[in-house]
Amino acid sequence: MLNRGVQLSLGIALLYAVPLTLACEQSAITPLEKLYCQVQAKGEGADLPSFNDFRRNSPQTQRLLLKRPAKRAELPLPAKTQAPNKTKASVKAPVKTQVTNTAQASVKTKALTTPKQAPVLTSLKGCRIHATGMTCRQRQYRLLDNLVNKKLASHALTPANTLQLPEVPTDLRLSELHSYLQGAYAKYLHKMNMIGLAGATLSYSKFYYIFEEVSEHNRNFVKRFADMYRYLKKDKSTIAIGRAHKNKPLPPLSSCEPIDSAPLHFIVCDVKGTNWVYQYH
Repeated sequence: MLNRGVQLSLGIALLYAVPLTLACEQSAITPLEKLYCQVQAKGEGADLPSFNDFRRNSPQTQRLLLKRPAKRAELPLPAKTQAPNKTKASVKAPVKTQVTNTAQASVKTKALTTPKQAPVLTSLKGCRIHATGMTCRQRQYRLLDNLVNKKLASHALTPANTLQLPEVPTDLRLSELHSYLQGAYAKYLHKMNMIGLAGATLSYSKFYYIFEEVSEHNRNFVKRFADMYRYLKKDKSTIAIGRAHKNKPLPPLSSCEPIDSAPLHFIVCDVKGTNWVYQYH
């Protein structure tokens, strides 16, 4: 039989478990946020960040954070939504003889067929993207792109310039792993800009996937990027590369997320395989 102290502790736990789960579900808006709450309700979310911290990440990063806990909880990740390219005939309003009815039908059709806009992260609301950078309240970020070799520092392509990511700590919680990878990714962006390849960088999602792939095969993540950087420097010294973002439409703010790892502060936007890198200055 449980003693009075244990019974009291269990009673308090049961008292707060359901309300906290309900509060999470009531706050959740997107399918990924709802999945976050379901994972927590099944007791598999110990490694996840708090709900508010989770919400600050882009949908791509949210999917990465949920991938393993959702698998443990035997819950499927929601399908990725894609905006339709064409209006389906089934949603077209029927033709009416009266002008007023036709106008009303047209308005209803437009409302039904307009794709939902992807959400913008709370931390980026109010930011404005322009041709050469991004403005977020009082902070100015400049767009980084590929550079010709004559614009690089004299030592950029020498053997002395290496990419040494921080060693991967052992026994990391998932939330701590995300923090580690953000710091490593910020250093990767900085080093790629040093050799004039900011327009050819990996998105954070691809960077994260490479880490998972390397880890699953028991390979050295830090060494892989050090080797890659050495090969890139060699290629860059002999092969000309053009700007990646010249004459391209600006990325939507909904595709962007901050990568903050002091003293490096970036905002990256992932648009159909093209990575846009903005650095605070």
